[in-house]
Amino acid sequence: MKFEDLRHGIDVVSADGHKLGSLSRVVVQKDTLTITHIVVDTGILRSGTPLWEGGWGLGHDRVVPLGALARVTSEAAHLTMTADEFRDLSIDYNTKQLQPLPDAKPGQLDASDLQRIAMSIPGEPGAYILSDVFAKAPDEVDIRKDSAVWRLNPHEKIGEVERVEYDGATKKVTQLVIRRGHFFSKDVILPVSYIVEVVEILEGVVRVEISDQQLEALAEFHAG
Repeated sequence: MKFEDLRHGIDVVSADGHKLGSLSRVVVQKDTLTITHIVVDTGILRSGTPLWEGGWGLGHDRVVPLGALARVTSEAAHLTMTADEFRDLSIDYNTKQLQPLPDAKPGQLDASDLQRIAMSIPGEPGAYILSDVFAKAPDEVDIRKDSAVWRLNPHEKIGEVERVEYDGATKKVTQLVIRRGHFFSKDVILPVSYIVEVVEILEGVVRVEISDQQLEALAEFHAG
């Protein structure tokens, strides 16, 4: 499998040949920078009908484990899941999910019943509360396209993530390709050894420790 082709925006295709969306991002473990999941942007296909008839009724981003990835080409990531399996087994990337407000004493009138009635919307079956549902383990973090890359000393932004490069055997991140500059930008290769941390709470900001000399010496990236 060519993990170097696992990049933002390529199609994600089911085992039975249906386009499910595009690759939105990958999820990696913080400490080892090993890929664990991929995130699929299903776009605006949310009508509730099958994908090949116009939509899923799913949220925009869905998460599947790396084990569901059959192969990757420069055009598409192919899953082992059929379209129906993707619909039923993928996880909503949103961290919020509606769950019914629990009844403390089912069959008996109690304080929780009053709370459920008070919080419910007229005409709806009952109250719902938001609960966190994490599609990622606590030690996993996103490295996203366009995430800012900052160095610690001096504290300054040095670019944005253009793509993430992986080792096909270990599935670990080996380097980032980052954009440097604005009007006359160029892509350079940032080895993973410079990464100090990836801060999830700051939308995947990548922090690095790199000197002026090391920064200027980064090799330019040429797709090929």
